[in-house]
Amino acid sequence: MKASQNENEMGEALLGEHKAKMVMDVQVVESLRAKDTQAFRSLIERLQQPMTAYLHRLVGDREVALDLAQDTFLQVYKEIGKTSQDLFLDAWIYRIATNYGLRYLHRKRLKQFVGLDRPSSSEDFNANLVVPGPENQAETRILVHEALSRMKPEDAVCLLFHYGNGFTYEEIAQVLEMTPEAVRKRVARSVEKFRTLYGTSPQTSKR
Repeated sequence: MKASQNENEMGEALLGEHKAKMVMDVQVVESLRAKDTQAFRSLIERLQQPMTAYLHRLVGDREVALDLAQDTFLQVYKEIGKTSQDLFLDAWIYRIATNYGLRYLHRKRLKQFVGLDRPSSSEDFNANLVVPGPENQAETRILVHEALSRMKPEDAVCLLFHYGNGFTYEEIAQVLEMTPEAVRKRVARSVEKFRTLYGTSPQTSKR
């Protein structure tokens, strides 16, 4: 019974607050390629919340996520002119954001490995992730992020895209430049790994 309850809590915590929706609009791409100010403003208004929420869940730090989202949009502005008109816009933007997030995580883990940085503590997660709501909801979010932080970043990305943002395997494949079948297999493996890590958390085992 407890295992089932924990899985339900896990699923709710992974579910993104701001669902993203992939779009492909040739007219929008053309406007962005022409450096249309209003087009960029509309793009940021549409993607800023889901993009920041995704990066927050990935890196575990809201301030870092905000910086990475800003870097992403800046890169989009710089590079959009080099793309083709049939660009799958959202997949391309999320690919840029993911690359920024992964680079941050790899640098952070390298610093921890050589002793230049301390691993995030439960208090760090609590400061970054606590949101208004019941105490057990905040605790579950902390446990979820602790489990994600112990996974390979590339695996965590797949879980967050599929369960956090609600992307299909095909959409994730476009972002990560993989086949949908490869994404499906990675998601399946990552789910099992996540359940193992989540289940072995000291706080979870006390329930």
